[in-house]
Amino acid sequence: MYVIITEIEMVPKSERFEMRLDPDLLARVDQWSATQPDVPSRAQAMRRLIEMGLQKTSVATAPTNTEKLTLWMLAEVLKGQDTPESDTAKLVQSVIYGGHYWALDWELSGIYHDHVDTRQTLNEVIDALDTWYFIERGFAALSEEDKARVAEQVGPTGNDPKFLGFDGNHEGDRMSIAKFLVEELGRFEGFKGRSMNSHMPTAANYRAMAKAFEPLRTNLHMRDLNAGEIIKLLKHDN
Repeated sequence: MYVIITEIEMVPKSERFEMRLDPDLLARVDQWSATQPDVPSRAQAMRRLIEMGLQKTSVATAPTNTEKLTLWMLAEVLKGQDTPESDTAKLVQSVIYGGHYWALDWELSGIYHDHVDTRQTLNEVIDALDTWYFIERGFAALSEEDKARVAEQVGPTGNDPKFLGFDGNHEGDRMSIAKFLVEELGRFEGFKGRSMNSHMPTAANYRAMAKAFEPLRTNLHMRDLNAGEIIKLLKHDN
């Protein structure tokens, strides 16, 4: 009698754990999920995003030998010139010599990144800028009596309502888009020169304000927002 013994591979059980995320981050996860072909559930989307992050195991990607030669030759041209770029050229050559490609991630973080603005985020920023453009313009046209009414019903933020921007710590992508639109592309020039850093989360409030502003927009035609409409919008910012 023969006894056949087979090795059975035990599949590890998954483990549940609790994770708390703020509403804005959850909304971003849902937005990312909506752009995927199979539209994964929130849990599936979180697993995929974690796996994508963990797959980046190397500290830097080394260029091919052809790319190294090209970089070296360009650096040779630049390092002899009395320009700010000459220091960068010397750094690039030192990196190639030692294979310290991670240093480019550190020193040239404005170039070495994987960030790409999403259409959804861009639209949210444009909606926020557009809403606040009409609020500021409408408030400036109010009588002193109506301005006092806005301040009374809205609170301190109603004294002189201004677009503050987005939180640089948690909404940096939105803040960067807003600054680029205003400072580089010349859109919404009334906000030019502002830091765009609100130092507190604002994205959720701005989404609510833009949603409330949409039906008002169709009735504006060639007029400004009135005090009641401004009060309605600003209450979403508190």
